[in-house]
Amino acid sequence: MTMLSRMAPLLFFSILLNVDDLFARSAYVAELQQITQRTGPSTDHRIVKMLPSGALLTVLEESDGWLRVRDADGSIGWVLLRFTTTELPARLQLEQLRQEHADLREASGGAVGRIAELEAAKHQLESALSESIRNHDVLEREHTTLLSEAAHVVELRERHDTTMAQLEQAQVRVRKLSSDNEELRASERLRWFLLGGGIVFTAWLFGFLSGRMQRKRRSGLQY
Repeated sequence: MTMLSRMAPLLFFSILLNVDDLFARSAYVAELQQITQRTGPSTDHRIVKMLPSGALLTVLEESDGWLRVRDADGSIGWVLLRFTTTELPARLQLEQLRQEHADLREASGGAVGRIAELEAAKHQLESALSESIRNHDVLEREHTTLLSEAAHVVELRERHDTTMAQLEQAQVRVRKLSSDNEELRASERLRWFLLGGGIVFTAWLFGFLSGRMQRKRRSGLQY
């Protein structure tokens, strides 16, 4: 007899023992304190055990509002269908969410604290950025003022250069006028000098001629 022939009966009996699992589905005890698990599908059958609210059940069979189930301990019995639900009870959902939340906090490895640090750094950067923007605005205004003042300085420089050029031209004219005036004075002095000299010479000449005439008269009278 081969190995496969010897194992075939074992496989057959194993399948028979687990045939219920082939069609099984999950269910939960509804939101009650506890329900009864009985040996048969009626209230006349003996109670096997009490199942707490939220207990996970594997449904093996359904008959006239009853379910044949296997609980987590492997105990098989019948429970009323209306006391079960296919949805996870709210209490278990809450506990599951709490556990997931705790697991996430633990798995985060201090990510919450890191997020807080990043938020604080973000606020600091935003504050520094706002300060930089304010400083930039101040510098922009100062730059505009400096440009305006620089334009005014350039204008003043141009006016100064123009005034200096005009002053230099005026000084040249003043020197020219002073030179002309000096020449005119010298010419006037010369004219007056010549005029005075002419008067003196004329007076002398007149005196000289008058003297000769008087001498001639006296000489004529003596003869």
